[in-house]
Parts: sequence; structure tokens; C-alpha cells
Amino acid sequence: MKRELLEIFTERLYADLPLIREQIALLQTEQAEATAKLFRSFHNYKASAFYLGLDEFHALASTGENILNSLRLSPDRVSEYDLKWFQSSLIQMQTWCQQLYTNTPLSTTNTTLASNISILNDYTKTSEVMQGLSLLYADYNTVRASALKAPLSHVFKKVQTTDSLDALKASLANGSIDIVILNLQEESVETAMQLLALKPDIALITAVPQLRLHQKSRLLFKGLVYLIPSPIKSSDLKRQLHNLVTSHFSKVHTLLTHKKIYNFIQGLDPLPSSVKKISRLCEDPESSIKEIITTIESDAITTANILHAAASPIYGLENTSSLEKAATAFGKRLIKVLVLSDLAYSLGSLKLEAYSINEEQFKHSSALRLALMNSWYSRVNFEDLNILSTSAILGNLGQILINKELLDAGLLEAFKSASAAEGFSAAEVKLLRTSTSFVSADILEFWTLERELIDAIRYSDSPFNAPNKRISTLACANAVVYQMVTPKGELLTSIPQSVVHLMKRAELDLSLLEEALILLQKRIQH
Repeated sequence: MKRELLEIFTERLYADLPLIREQIALLQTEQAEATAKLFRSFHNYKASAFYLGLDEFHALASTGENILNSLRLSPDRVSEYDLKWFQSSLIQMQTWCQQLYTNTPLSTTNTTLASNISILNDYTKTSEVMQGLSLLYADYNTVRASALKAPLSHVFKKVQTTDSLDALKASLANGSIDIVILNLQEESVETAMQLLALKPDIALITAVPQLRLHQKSRLLFKGLVYLIPSPIKSSDLKRQLHNLVTSHFSKVHTLLTHKKIYNFIQGLDPLPSSVKKISRLCEDPESSIKEIITTIESDAITTANILHAAASPIYGLENTSSLEKAATAFGKRLIKVLVLSDLAYSLGSLKLEAYSINEEQFKHSSALRLALMNSWYSRVNFEDLNILSTSAILGNLGQILINKELLDAGLLEAFKSASAAEGFSAAEVKLLRTSTSFVSADILEFWTLERELIDAIRYSDSPFNAPNKRISTLACANAVVYQMVTPKGELLTSIPQSVVHLMKRAELDLSLLEEALILLQKRIQH
């Protein structure tokens, strides 16, 4: 019976390939109609391929369906990247059609067609993408499930609830759902691990009873990325749904975190106890500078780093030859940031061949971004510097992991060529389907740092797609500073039009950045 169905599938594919080619050609001239027809084709082949056990075909069709769904919801025109993807997918399907006719095992999918994590442009809103997705909420408490279903139904295309693990696994197996939320109390983690074994790329949110920070790091290490405490709070669920949909379903250049990069993140050491202790003291309004100084003095490396920073002209400090004077001049906020800046050493070598920078340039770039952020945003909103000072200095951590992956994958020269033509960020997306900001945010998530800090870095690539106005504002500030300071530690002498446009849209006063830029340039020259 299955053999007969496979023959029917092959005959239909052979007949449909010319029609698919025709619709791909019409994507640029008749986008709406062509997108709708292609979506139906990819959706149908996704279901059929799954039933027949054609895993490679199913994965390709699923990715195409996701891209087309985003194109249907986006006012933006189809990009060159999307067009090339569909042209390549057509070639891949033609190859598979021939292999099916000759009873040859299907070849591995072309690597350029693999799923990967998406970074949104300004016009593809996650809230709009949600409207085309289906969600399954699993909970033994049917009353609670019914109460949660109503608000979710206003956001997603289809929302189902279940209290049956068999029904949950069946829905996952037949590909009828896009997102799973588990709220099974003590069984949540075990069930989540089973689902990951069945489908490693599942879009899964796991609610864990009384989730603690030490539990979170351990569960992240196991691959449970989107965690929330149970009982579920609306704010926690909204945040993780937004992050998950942004990462898995939205259209731009890319669509799952590069597996090797994420595996690297899972292998990181926990946040050092000395960093935690100093950070905790800096956050405690009751602690004194004297207590913090005593703690710093117990760590020779941290002491040396604080004194080295105090001697740098970019911070504009004077008479800071002793630790006491330096710590007093910096204050709690900057001490915390400078201590956190040493976390880069936990990630290994700081010789970043892909970016043509060494350890000194990497550290100087971070310090320069911190100095610019302090000088600029102290004139905009001083309170926000509690987050932005840290995001300024830690936002480039992801370069270390990306550099390693580029070397391991033999993509060093390709990256250098692409970055010379398109810039570092575009080259990261093109070759690894992720970006420095996304990877940096994943690292800080693993280290269980502040939620606002993590999200402010994650959405710095697309600040107007952030989950709320607060994060959008912080992400805009990061985007400005990340563009004003190059990875090589060079401060731009003038404000580029991309930054001017961003600031106007965010309603930020350009003159304040200009004043901060002039002040920092004088310090550097001095």
C-alpha cells in the first residue's frame, strides 16, 4: 500500500514541478497570488512527505511553508534571498523526483536549504506571524487549560488543549501543530525531553514548578531553551512566545539556532561565583562601596581590571591610582559592568581571525561602546544605564562563538569576503544563519542574567519587533552604539544615515548623541 502511495506522490510531484517553477518566477511580479499557490503546494507536500517517511523532503517543505507564511503576512516584497532559496529548493525537489522514479534513496538536503534561526526585518512583525500558527497547550488541569485557551485564541490561528500525552505525541507526529506549551507540573521536564527526542527542532515552551535560576541553567544545558515558571504568569508566557516565534517562524534572511553554536553555548561553564558575589553587592542598595572594594581586593585579576579601566582616558576619570579611588569614581553600576566584561575569557581564545581582530581590539571595542553609551544615555535616561551599560560591553560576546564555528566549518575566507562586501552582520546571517546579537543573548540567557538585558541585546538587530515598548527602546539604544563602534574598536567620526534614520523612528534626540560623540572623541585624542 505504501509503495502505491509513494508512486502516486512521485507522479504528482513530477506534474507539479513545472507549476512550482512558474509560481517561483512570478514571485516578484505577482507576489500575492504566487505566494498563496506556493504555500498550498509546500503545505501539501509537507503533510504527504511526513506520512510517507520522507524526512528530508518533509523538512524542506516545512521550511518553505514557514517562509511563505511570513511572506503572506508581510507587506515587504520578496527578497533576493527568498527568491534564491525557492530556486534552490526547486532544483532539490527535481533531484529527489528523479531519485524516487529510480527507487534511489533520497540524497541529503543541500546545506544552503537547511532550517536556521530567523532575524526579523522591520516589516515582519512577530505578532503578525503568530496569526498564521497553530498551538497546542498540554495541561492535566482542564479548567486552567480552558481559561488559558481563550486569550491565546486571540493571538494564534488555532489553539488546542489536551490532557493526554498520547494525543500530544500524535499531534506532534502528524505535523498538525507548530508550537507546544507544556504545563504538566512534575512531569513537564521528562515529557519535554521525550518530545525533543522525537523532534529535536520542536518549538516548545516548558513550564516548570517554582523554576529557580540553578534549575534553569541545568535545563538549558539539556536543551530546554524556552522555560517559564509554573504557575504561569502572563508576562512570562508572552515573552517566551514572542522570543520563540521570532526564532523559529519569522521570515528574513534566516529561519533554528545553528546547532553547533548552540551546543557550544550548552558547554559553557556557569557564571563564576566571584562575579555573582560582586554583582549581587552592586545591585544591593544597602551595600556600601567599602564592602564592594573589600570583595574586589580578594580577586587580584578583578582588581587589576578595575585599575586598568580607571586609567583609560575614555572614561574621563581623574586621580584614580588606587582601587578605593577608582571604585568610588566608577560607582556600583560601572563596577558591575566592568566585572561582567571579564566573562569573555570564559569562552576561550580571543584571537578572532574572522573579524581580523585580536584580544586588545576586542576589549577596546567593548570599552569604547560602554564609554559612548554612558556619555550619550546619561543625557537621555540615566536610569536605563543600569541595563544599557551592561549590554554595551557584553553585546559582542557572540563573536567569540561565531568565530569558532566559522573556523570549524572552514568558512573563514568566505566570511571575510562576504563581510568585506556586505558588513559583518550580514555575513554572519548569510553563512551561519544567526548573528552576534542573537548568540550573545543566548549566552547571557544561559548565565541567567537579567531578562531585560538579554532581550535588549537579542532585539538590537530589529528593535521595532521587540515584545514591548520598553525592550524596543533599550534595543534601539544598543543598535545605535553597536553601529557607532566597529568590532575593531574604532569610533565612527560622524553619524551614518542608518543611525540617523533609526533614531528618528525611535524619536531619540540626535543632538545628544552628537554631543556625546564629540566628548568621547576629545577624550580619545587626549
